[in-house]
Formats: sequence, C-alpha cells, structure tokens
Amino acid sequence: MLCERARSWAALAPDGELSELEQKLLDAHLARCAACSRFSVHVAAVTAGLRDAPLQPLPWPVSIPTRRSQPVYARVRTVGAAAAVALMALGIASRAPLSAGDQESFQPARVVDFSGGDEAEQRALRNLRREAIVAASAARNRPARHFGNQPT
Repeated sequence: MLCERARSWAALAPDGELSELEQKLLDAHLARCAACSRFSVHVAAVTAGLRDAPLQPLPWPVSIPTRRSQPVYARVRTVGAAAAVALMALGIASRAPLSAGDQESFQPARVVDFSGGDEAEQRALRNLRREAIVAASAARNRPARHFGNQPT
C-alpha cells in the first residue's frame, strides 16, 4: 500500500469514515510503516483536541445572502422563452376573427381521421381533400400542389 493512501485513510479513521476492509488495510500498513504510524497518532490527537475544545463565540453573526444574482445565460434563456410565447400568442391571435362579422367567414380547419374505415371511404376523403386544395389554389390564382405520392 502506498503511504499517500494510508495517510488519507488515517485522516478519515478518527471520524469513522473507513470501511472494515480499509481499516484492516490501514492497520496492516501502520504496523509496517513507522512514518505513517506517527502521522496517524498525530491526526488522532489533533482530532481529539479539536473535539474537546470549547466552542468559541463568533464576533459577528453569520448571515447567508438571500438573493443571488442570476447568471447571464439564465436571463437570456428566460427572455428567449418569453419572446417565443409572445410570438405564439401573436400567431394565434392573427388567426382568430376580429369582430362578430368576421366570425361568419372564419372557417376553422377540418380534421380528417384516416385511421379507420374501409379503403373506398378513405379514397373518397382523399378526393374531397384534393378538390378542396385545387379550389383553394384556383381562388388564389396559384397552381395546385399535389402532396405525397398521390397521382395527379
């Protein structure tokens, strides 16, 4: 065993921090090494002296600061999150109708569930969707886009 490890274990021994195996290895080393044995006796004496000494009153009370300054990266992250939420709110607000008259022309997106039903029903729904896309494109004077691998 190296003396360095034995000395670190000797410093832990007075506090009972060693496992049973470490204590036995330390005892075996101290039986062979006079320098480490003297060190161990000295550490044990200092530890006992510190424990037996009366407590000294502090000249001033110990106080813990109540607020720590926030790191810069945390502030940047907070500002970024707030900006993202503001942009999302702006995007949602831009899609909502502004007045009662706009509510009549406001059409929420339709949700189509393709998970169930037979193939003929799914084909009919795809055709309806394709027709809606073509009609919307024609209304905007744009060529129709075809999505996925559907035939044109």
